[in-house]
Amino acid sequence: MAGTKKRNKRYVPRLADEVKLKAQPWKVAAVFNPLIAILDQLEQHGTIDETTSGQAIFKNVDGEWFDSTAAILGVVEAYEIHETRTGRLLGLDPLRQLANKLQYGMSIFANETEACRACLSRMKAETIEMTAGYARDLIKDFQIKEELLREAV
Repeated sequence: MAGTKKRNKRYVPRLADEVKLKAQPWKVAAVFNPLIAILDQLEQHGTIDETTSGQAIFKNVDGEWFDSTAAILGVVEAYEIHETRTGRLLGLDPLRQLANKLQYGMSIFANETEACRACLSRMKAETIEMTAGYARDLIKDFQIKEELLREAV
């Protein structure tokens, strides 16, 4: 008669900002899947999508095209803020080098894409332990930083 047992534990709803991102994998996937797709294309086909002017681009999950270099550097800069706040180094240089090589149309080798994958794994492991509120604040702080840099120029 286990079904008649009363529950003594009180239900306490968690605020949305306190939920860890490992409970919201679609949010983590939205950040990392496009970057992984870029690496997949480089490794499998040895190519990257480009505009007619030679700018590296990628298609996100919604089917919109974005500048690959800007997207990669944006993610790197956001995680640099996280590194500064937490003191945990993620080794973001492989992604920064990938973005630079894409920007200047340089050759990208297998060992470089492997280093990028390792970097993304470290970033993903760090991300799933973030709360939704922390991640939102991280994005907001990155956007503020970008806006301040835009105004300074």
